[in-house]
Amino acid sequence: MFMHSEREDMGKQLAIPWQSQLAHLIVAQGALNNRVEGMQKEAASWHKEHRKWKRDIVGWQNKQRRIEALLYQLERELPDYRDVATHLSDVIEEHEHRLEEYEKLLKGFLSQEGGERNRSWKELDAEHVRQAKLHAEVQEEHDAFRTAYLSAMKKVNRLVTRLQALCN
Repeated sequence: MFMHSEREDMGKQLAIPWQSQLAHLIVAQGALNNRVEGMQKEAASWHKEHRKWKRDIVGWQNKQRRIEALLYQLERELPDYRDVATHLSDVIEEHEHRLEEYEKLLKGFLSQEGGERNRSWKELDAEHVRQAKLHAEVQEEHDAFRTAYLSAMKKVNRLVTRLQALCN
């Protein structure tokens, strides 16, 4: 039968495949563990990216709210001067028309002679006083509108500058 050395050789032969399989299993398990650890690290990096993305979105939402607040302030600061401007334009146009009529009186006066000229001088002088008064009133309206408009535009320009800085 088998001799002791043959039996040992057979045992060694049987042991080698089992040890080899175990070694392969240990190596495979290590590789698998390494792969899983890599997956865990990648998942952790995804979580980190998600947190960053959420911070980005919160920042964008906050920026959006600040922009909306500035636009609201702009809307409030930018008065609707259309009606006032239209009225002032109409007043200027009316004064311009009266001024043209007044200039016709001046031309007519210059073409008159003698007593007729003396009589119309008083009317002409009175009309000139009226025209000067009307002109001063229109100028006062214009100046008041200009002052209010420029003041509002300064506020609007400051808000626009803030809005531009926020958007950049």
